[in-house]
Amino acid sequence: MSVTIYGIHPVLEALKKRPRAFHRIVLAKQHKPGAVKEIIKLAEQSRIKILYDSAKNIHSMCHTDQHQGVCAQAEPVPLLDLQALVGRFLHKGEKVFFLVLDSIQDPHNFGSLIRSALCSGVQGIIFPKDRSAGLTASVVKSSAGAIEHIPLCRVVNIASTLESLKCEGIWIVGTAPHGRETIYEFDFDLDMALVVGGEDKGIRPLVKKKCDFCLSIPMQAGFDSLNASVAGAVVLFEVMRQRQVLKSNEQ
Repeated sequence: MSVTIYGIHPVLEALKKRPRAFHRIVLAKQHKPGAVKEIIKLAEQSRIKILYDSAKNIHSMCHTDQHQGVCAQAEPVPLLDLQALVGRFLHKGEKVFFLVLDSIQDPHNFGSLIRSALCSGVQGIIFPKDRSAGLTASVVKSSAGAIEHIPLCRVVNIASTLESLKCEGIWIVGTAPHGRETIYEFDFDLDMALVVGGEDKGIRPLVKKKCDFCLSIPMQAGFDSLNASVAGAVVLFEVMRQRQVLKSNEQ
């Protein structure tokens, strides 16, 4: 089974990470050579077939005009099971930091959260098999290639997964508009999994019950609604900020 990857950065990052997964790359005939120079170089080094076609035909292959003249067929992004993900980081001597996505169904939000997670130091992303956007070409494009650099774990049931994480000593931190404590009052210096809820209703009630803490993002102007990917990014970077301050103080 192969999947489509499109866009300069997504294809380039996938080539850097797993060149053997590629079947072929299609480039627009009208492309300026400099824009895809590194893609061509890496593809030739790995002996990946490069084809040239019209932008119109590439549009048909990708089902979008956001391909930037680059389209590839490759194996899907590899996934870890929960046990492998937890085992990889729990005993390394550093604080665990996972991101759990509960019902994120918009591909652009999903991709943006992957990108923010990588940039803020998240060690792995957990998401459900159902009630979630899949790892589609749109998600890969929205992540700008970040999806190639962070462990991904797809599970059947988020609520039971959170219970499993608790058994490993990992605290579950949820986000909600009316949480008693704000993200700026909370101490994130702990092994934790941050749960970000879906676009419409946030964290589902059963999943919320599994959270050890439920935090809010303080807002002004009487407006209490943020896009899921924006809200997630705000919390992710607050976790990173606190941990960097703590690390700096210890040195």
